[in-house]
Amino acid sequence: MSNQKFSKPFLLALAFHLTLLGLFALSALYKPAPPPPPPEPEIIHATMVELNPPAAKPVLPVEKPVSVPEPEITPQPIEEPKKVEPPKPVAEPKKIEPPKEDLAAKQAAAVAKAEAEAKKAAAEKKVEAEKVEAKKSAAKAEMKKAEEVKKEANEKTVKEAAAKAEKIATEKAEAQKVEDAKKAVERVESKKAEDAKKAEHEKEATEKVEAKKAEAEKEKAEKLAVEKAEAKKAEADAKKVAAEKEKAEKLAVEKAEAKKAEADAKKAAAEKEKSEKLAAEKAAKDAVAKAEAAAKQAADKATKDAAAKADAERAANEKAHADALAKQAAEREAADKARIEAAKQEAAAANAKAAAGEDAAAIKKSKDAIHDKVKNKHGRYPSAEPLKCTVRVKVTPKGSIVSVRVEKSSGDTGFDDSVVAAVEAADPLPVPNDMDLFIKGEFKEFPITIKRED
Repeated sequence: MSNQKFSKPFLLALAFHLTLLGLFALSALYKPAPPPPPPEPEIIHATMVELNPPAAKPVLPVEKPVSVPEPEITPQPIEEPKKVEPPKPVAEPKKIEPPKEDLAAKQAAAVAKAEAEAKKAAAEKKVEAEKVEAKKSAAKAEMKKAEEVKKEANEKTVKEAAAKAEKIATEKAEAQKVEDAKKAVERVESKKAEDAKKAEHEKEATEKVEAKKAEAEKEKAEKLAVEKAEAKKAEADAKKVAAEKEKAEKLAVEKAEAKKAEADAKKAAAEKEKSEKLAAEKAAKDAVAKAEAAAKQAADKATKDAAAKADAERAANEKAHADALAKQAAEREAADKARIEAAKQEAAAANAKAAAGEDAAAIKKSKDAIHDKVKNKHGRYPSAEPLKCTVRVKVTPKGSIVSVRVEKSSGDTGFDDSVVAAVEAADPLPVPNDMDLFIKGEFKEFPITIKRED
């Protein structure tokens, strides 16, 4: 448990030390002048050896090194940090905070110290070189030559690295330039496409506006034509109604005359029947009286056979004559009844015919009114083709629509739907108020046909 308590401070301390070491390493790699050594560096007299950067680090442009007086300083490789032992557990450990020193000031002090040591070493080397200069002139010349060769090699290496870095930078710049040019071309192409699309949208909008304007003008012209046609139709309907009214009045007059004739015929038949009945009754009474008188005479004159026989024959003849008269009267009565019945049937047929004509006119008038109302609600369908749609409508005796369905399609669904909508908009339909006409005209369920012609 104590190890767990101090693991976090240990990790913080380790991270802080690693951060310091990383900062020193970065300052040594990126500084153009001799890189500052890490804390407490050891200065040795040696030539500078160029270190290859780590493989994981990106390749940086190599700057031309600045010549420094001998001796050259090679930084000592950074030692790995020693493993820090975790502190011994205490009762109440305090939180370890990272040092608050200014890293920049510390680095500057380290650089100044390194320069001072370098200058001191250079001065010492110069004094020593002056003492042995006379004795080692040849060695010095050879050394100088070797130094020049080495310097030339270093300069060549530096130049090659600079050329390589410059080439890389140039290639990178060219690649960036190509990428920028490509992006610029893409932006131009995109802008051109957007402009073309915008122009196309504007053109479509203009065409739509023009089409709407043309459609509005066309609808206006069609509306005027429909209004003119409706005015003509209304005038024709008015004339038709007037003709039908005149015809109906004529039929009513004819019907009244037929009724009057029927009444006169009935009256004449009744009077004739009454007179014939009175005549028959009188003849029958006379015959009975005569028969009674003959019988009485025959009884009174029983002794007179000849006279009685004659009276009996005469009475028989009179009776036969009376029977014949009664038979003739009955035949005339039957004939009169037959004529009266025929007159009645003719009058009834005339009345039925007149009534049928009136009913047919009323039914036709109602159907025409229904068709005109639906046609007015339908208006003019925008199509150049002649169309015809028949729908079947169910209504109540009051004219309220129960259902509408397409019975015979025009082939154009839009036209069929517009006809159904027009029928529904015409609700209630002007059906006859007379229930007999409603039944005779089959208004409970009937077809309506709407045409769209050129």
